[in-house]
Amino acid sequence: MALKNNPSPESVKKSLRASLWDGASWSLTVGFAEIYFSPFAIFLGAANVAVGLLSTVPQLIGDLFHLASPRLVAAFRSRKKLVLACVALQGAALVLAAFSPGLGRFRLEFLFVAAALYWIFCSVAAPAWQSWMGDLVPKPERGSFFAERNRVAQIATFAALLAGGAILHFRPGLTGFLVLLGLGTLGRGLSFFFINRQTDAPAEELGSPPVTLRSFLAAMHRNNFGRYVLYAALFSFAVNLSASYFTPYMLEELKLSYLEFMALLAVMIGTKFVTTPAWGRWIDRHGSRKPLVAAGAVYCLPPLLWLVSQSYPYLIALQVVAGVAIGGFELCSFNFLLENTEPKDRTRFAAYYEVLTGIGVVAGAVVGGFILRYATLPGLTPYFAAFLGSGVLRVLVSVLFLPRIR
Repeated sequence: MALKNNPSPESVKKSLRASLWDGASWSLTVGFAEIYFSPFAIFLGAANVAVGLLSTVPQLIGDLFHLASPRLVAAFRSRKKLVLACVALQGAALVLAAFSPGLGRFRLEFLFVAAALYWIFCSVAAPAWQSWMGDLVPKPERGSFFAERNRVAQIATFAALLAGGAILHFRPGLTGFLVLLGLGTLGRGLSFFFINRQTDAPAEELGSPPVTLRSFLAAMHRNNFGRYVLYAALFSFAVNLSASYFTPYMLEELKLSYLEFMALLAVMIGTKFVTTPAWGRWIDRHGSRKPLVAAGAVYCLPPLLWLVSQSYPYLIALQVVAGVAIGGFELCSFNFLLENTEPKDRTRFAAYYEVLTGIGVVAGAVVGGFILRYATLPGLTPYFAAFLGSGVLRVLVSVLFLPRIR
C-alpha cells in the first residue's frame, strides 16, 4: 500500500503519542479480562482440556477472519475506521461474556461464543492495524517505538493483573469476574478514544495483483518471509502443547490461589517491561534476525525447566526466563514482519501469518489435550509429558528453521 497523502511530521508525532495511550488502554482489557478468560471458565466448571480448547479454538476461529481484513479495508476505504469498528465490537463481546453465568447448562457454550466473537474482531483489526502502524512509524525508529509501546502496555497489564488478582481475592466468585469484565470493556472504550485521535494515513493498493493464500503457501518454502511464517506456525504448535494448559496446571494441579497465580503472571510481564528496551535497541542496530534467533533459543527453555521443581520461588524464577523470551520473541516477530514485507502487501501477508500461526496454536492445544488425557510415560505425569514434548519440539523446530531465515 502506498500513502495517498503523507501525514505531516507533527500529525505523526501526535498519532504515535496517542498510540502509546492506546497500548495502555488495550492492556487494561488484556489484564482485567482476556487473561482471566480461563480462570472464569474454571469457575464456571470447565475441565482442564475444555479450558485449553477455550483458550485456543476461539482464537483459531478469529484467526480465520484475518483473511477478511484486506477486503474490509477496501470496503471501509480506511484502516482506521475498520480498527475502530472492531474495537467497539470487542467491547460488546466482553459484555456478552458477562451474561454466560446466567445461561445454566449452556454457560460454557455461551462463553465460548463470546470469546470467539472477541477474537474475531481482534483478528479482523490486527492486519489493518499492523499495516497502518507500519506506514506511520518511521523505519529507523520502529524497534525503539514498538519497544516503548510494549513497555507502556506491560506497565498497564501489570497494574491490571495486580488489581484483578486483588479483586478476585477480596470479591471471589461471580461478582469479581463481572467486575473484571466491566473493567476490560472500559479498556476497549479508552482504546477507541485514543485510536480515534490518530491520523488515518489512508492507503491504496499498487498496480500489481495481490498474492493469494494459495500462491503464498506454494512458494513459502522458497522465500525468506515464507520460511519465517512456517517456522512461526510450527513453533506456535510446539509452544501450545504446554502453554494452553498453564492455567489449569497452576490453579488445579498445584492448587495456587488467584493471588499466587496473578503474581506469576505479573513477574513475567514485569520482566518483559524491564528487558524490552534492550531488545528494541538491538533490533534498531542490527535488524530482527539475530535478536529473533536469541529470543527463540531462550523460548525453548521454560517447558523443560518446569520438569525440575514445583517450588513456588523456583516457578517465579522460571517466569523471569519466560518474560525475557516472550518479550523478545513478540517484538522481533512484529518487526521481522515489517522488515520483510512490502507496504502494498503488508495487510495481506500479516493476515496469512496470523492464520497459519493460529492454526499452529490450536493444533498444539488439541495435541496437548490428547497428551493430558492419554499420556502414560513412566515417571512423568500427563502435564510433565506435555512440558517435555513442548520443549523438545521447540528445540527441533528452532534448529531446523532458524539457520535458514535471513
